[in-house]
Amino acid sequence: MDINYLLALQNLRDATGGVLNGFMEFITKLGETSIVVFFIGLVYWGVNKKEGIFLMFSLYTNRIINGFIKITACVYRPWIRDARITPVPEAMKDATGYSFPSGHTTNATSVWGGLAIKRKGISLPKWFSVVMIILVLLIAFSRNYLGVHTPQDVVVALVIGAAVLFLMTKLMPIIDEHPNMDVWVMLGGVALCALLILYAAVKSYPTDYAADGSVIVEGSKMAADSFKNAGMGIGFFIGWFIERRFINFSNDNNTENIVRLIFGVLTYTVIDHFAGVGADALIAAGWSSGITKALAEFVRVLYFVAGVPAIIKPFSRFFVKKND
Repeated sequence: MDINYLLALQNLRDATGGVLNGFMEFITKLGETSIVVFFIGLVYWGVNKKEGIFLMFSLYTNRIINGFIKITACVYRPWIRDARITPVPEAMKDATGYSFPSGHTTNATSVWGGLAIKRKGISLPKWFSVVMIILVLLIAFSRNYLGVHTPQDVVVALVIGAAVLFLMTKLMPIIDEHPNMDVWVMLGGVALCALLILYAAVKSYPTDYAADGSVIVEGSKMAADSFKNAGMGIGFFIGWFIERRFINFSNDNNTENIVRLIFGVLTYTVIDHFAGVGADALIAAGWSSGITKALAEFVRVLYFVAGVPAIIKPFSRFFVKKND
């Protein structure tokens, strides 16, 4: 039934000459990790630190869960399961790893869904929540429309994402009420990420062959995606703890927020680029692609969470003082 649904959407694309392809490709990009992280930065650095942290807890917890489930279920992409499925080529570029559950959909639920329930903290009107919920559902549907995920991929991702959001609404107040609990949250998160790396490295993966004798999906490449998720998680939990205990920046000063936001966007773009270049260089030198990609994600997220506040906090205070 799931394949028939995708075939029906494929027939619709063909019958309409792909008139909606561009729109759906744009919508689906709003579920990419790089895009949702950018918007988290806008909230975290320049609007409301507390709500930004909530969004990051939701996103990176979902990335870790997604990593565990993908390499446990080992569900192939739709076009591998059935050769009749022909996804939109542009969408296939980011359709890496196993299919179940949808990473784009969990990203969207974590961030856009998180903004829907946290709109008051960033002073947004009620209608904004409705728009965000519609956006989450559109992103989920776009993964089906473009042919890169089955209905169950996106439905389960929606459920997981919503469950994690609910969990975060309960966990964050507990952490606020018990400040010293942060060390245990950090250690627990890092331990969970380390477990994901170990699990991805030692488990067995299905090996199926194409007609020409080549392996359809290589387990090492599937493991690398989970390594990346773990690297993100470790960077977040350590960065969050460092910022909370030793930096503790505030969103109280609007001028400081603007400086931090501009500085954060510009420098994070540079760090993001060179982390990728460094990972490619290490892979070319013979390092494991999974480990190097995990290290790159660790550097990116650590700088995002703790590096920007650590660098800009003393500078922004000096800047504000000079302009008073």
